[in-house]
Amino acid sequence: MGVFIENIARGTSPAGAMHRVLVFTRESEFRVERWDCGAEIYFCPMWFHFASMPIGPAYVKQFKQLLDWADLLHFHYPFPIQDLLYLAGRCLRKMPPALVTYHSDVVRQKLFGKLYSPLALRFLRAVNKVVATSPGYLESSATLRQLNEPGMVPLGISESLYPSLSTVRLAHFRDRFGEGFFLFLGALRYYKGLHWLVEAAIKTGLPVVIAGGGQLADELKAQAAGAENIHFAGEVSEEDKIALLSLASAFVFPSHLRSEAFGISLLEAQMMRLPLITCEIGTGTSYVNKADETGLVIPPASADALASAMLELHENPARREQMAEASYARFQTLFTAERMSESYLGIYRSLVSGTV
Repeated sequence: MGVFIENIARGTSPAGAMHRVLVFTRESEFRVERWDCGAEIYFCPMWFHFASMPIGPAYVKQFKQLLDWADLLHFHYPFPIQDLLYLAGRCLRKMPPALVTYHSDVVRQKLFGKLYSPLALRFLRAVNKVVATSPGYLESSATLRQLNEPGMVPLGISESLYPSLSTVRLAHFRDRFGEGFFLFLGALRYYKGLHWLVEAAIKTGLPVVIAGGGQLADELKAQAAGAENIHFAGEVSEEDKIALLSLASAFVFPSHLRSEAFGISLLEAQMMRLPLITCEIGTGTSYVNKADETGLVIPPASADALASAMLELHENPARREQMAEASYARFQTLFTAERMSESYLGIYRSLVSGTV
C-alpha cells in the first residue's frame, strides 16, 4: 500500500496535485514527514487493533482538520474507520468529492466481514467513484458487483524509484544462493501459499529462495529442514531485492486466497524481466501474469501443480526467456507508475470539476 500511495503522489505532483496522507504508526508520538515530491505524511499513533484495524484518536483528529484543506478525498478500501469518519462527516458538513481504490474484499475475518458489509456498502455507494485494481476483481467481487459502474485502474510502479544493481550485494547473494533459482519475495503470510512452495521444492529438488519476514517464518523453516535446495533470505532491503531478482531465473508467487488482490512483487519481477508462476484465485494476479505468455498460471493450493510448473520452466530455457521478455513488455504497457498516475490524475480532475 505504501509503495502504491508513494507512486501516485510522485506521479501526480508535477501536474499540481498536492497530497496529505493520513496513516497509523506504532510509534507513540504524532509526527509529519515530508517527501521530496511535496507530499506530507501524517503518522498517527495507534492505541490498539480491532479485527486487524488500527484504532487511535489522533487519526480522527487529523482527519477532521484535513477536511478543511482537502479538495478531494482518496480512500483505500477496506479500512472501516475511514468509512465511519466519512459517513459521520457527511451528516455534519459538506464533504469534498471522494474516490475509493478498492484493493480487496474482506476475506479472513468472515464474521466481521458479514457485520461490516452493510456499513461498507453504504460507504462505497456514498462516495463519488470506486475503482478496482484489475478486471478479475471487478468480475469476481460480490461487493463490487453491487455498485454502480465501478472503474478500474491497475497498480503501477516506477523503475526510477528502485536502486541500481549493487555489485557488492549481487556477489553476496551469488555466494550464498548461486543463481538461476526460483524466487519468492514478500511477506510470509497465511494467504501466500508458501507451504505448497516448500513442498514443491522438496519434490523437485530445484533451488528456491524465499525472501521476506512474517509470522510463518519459523513454521516454513521447520517444514524445509534438511532440504539443502531451499534457502531463506529473511527481510531484505531494496538493494537486496534488486540483486535477488537479478540472480533468479523465475519468480514464483503461490498465493492461494483472495486476500492476495494484486501483488506488487509481481510487477517488480516483471520489471526485472522474470517469467512468473501464479495461482488462479480470481484476482489481479492473473491479470498481471497472462497465462502461457508472461508465465504459468496454475490451480491454487497444489504442490504437484506448482512442482510441474517449476520443472516446465526449468527444463525449457528458451520458453523461459521468451516469457521473461513478454513479462517486461506487459509491465511497460500496463503497469508503470506513469500510466497509473495519469489515470488517477484524470479521475482527480473530473471529480474536482464535478464531471463525475
